[in-house]
Amino acid sequence: MTTYKTTKEQCAERITGICAQCGGEIEPLETVDNAGDPTFWPGCEKCCRFDNGVDPEIYRIAKKMVVGENYYHYAHIRIEDKDSKDVRQFKIESQIGGTCGIVRDVLRIHNGG
Repeated sequence: MTTYKTTKEQCAERITGICAQCGGEIEPLETVDNAGDPTFWPGCEKCCRFDNGVDPEIYRIAKKMVVGENYYHYAHIRIEDKDSKDVRQFKIESQIGGTCGIVRDVLRIHNGG
């Protein structure tokens, strides 16, 4: 029988929302930790990202900033006309993922935190 450092159930308790990058479902993913021990980490299987998740409203605002307002969180990741559809989508999702952190911090400060 395998002994996990973090069980699937413990991992599920840490999930707080949706994927900050693609908006997909966060779920417990079986993996190994840095010591090589079996464990579960929260993550998005769609974009292969380990993430506890963000509130859907934070994701919605971040996506609107990037897609609707052309906000660039990462100045070195420019979305260009020559990009393939897959590269363009990856860059957009990367920008959204970074922007979620800014949105979360601004809302926390706005709410007195």
